[in-house]
Amino acid sequence: MMNGYKFDIATETLTISASFEKKASCIGSPEYNLIVKLRQDHPELKIINKEKKNGKKKICYAQMEDFMKMHRNAKELMATFERVKKLSRIQPMPYKYVKEWFENRFPYYNDEPSFDADGYVVEPNTVVEALKMVRDAAKANNSDYVPAEGAVA
Repeated sequence: MMNGYKFDIATETLTISASFEKKASCIGSPEYNLIVKLRQDHPELKIINKEKKNGKKKICYAQMEDFMKMHRNAKELMATFERVKKLSRIQPMPYKYVKEWFENRFPYYNDEPSFDADGYVVEPNTVVEALKMVRDAAKANNSDYVPAEGAVA
C-alpha cells in the first residue's frame, strides 16, 4: 500500500491509509478523484481504513534510564544498560537491540508498579519469590503461618 490505498476488485473494497483519507477530503485532489471514479465504476464500493499495527510504543533511552533508576539496584541496572548500548553499536539495528533487551528484562514496564517502603519499584516476580520463600521457611519450621490466600501461585 505504498500509494496509500489498496483496491480489491473481488470484494469491491478500498482500503485507505490515514494520510490518503486526509488528502481525499480535499475536493479535486487526485485521491478524491480516485474515490469518485471507483464509486462510479463500483457502486457497491466499501471503503475501510487501514488498521494500524498493534505494535508497542517507542520508548527512548532516557525513559528506559528513568525506569531503571526507580529500582533498588539502579547502579547495577545502569551499568548493564551501558554495556548493552555499547554492544548494540555493532548490531544492524542498534535501537531495536536495546529495546528488545529492555522489554525482556522489564516485561512489567507498562504495568501498574508496586513500590517497597522506600519507594523503589518492586519487580513482580520478586514479590512472588519472597512469598514463596516465606511459605517454604514456615513449612520447614512447622509453623502455622500461611501467606494470604491467593498470594502465592
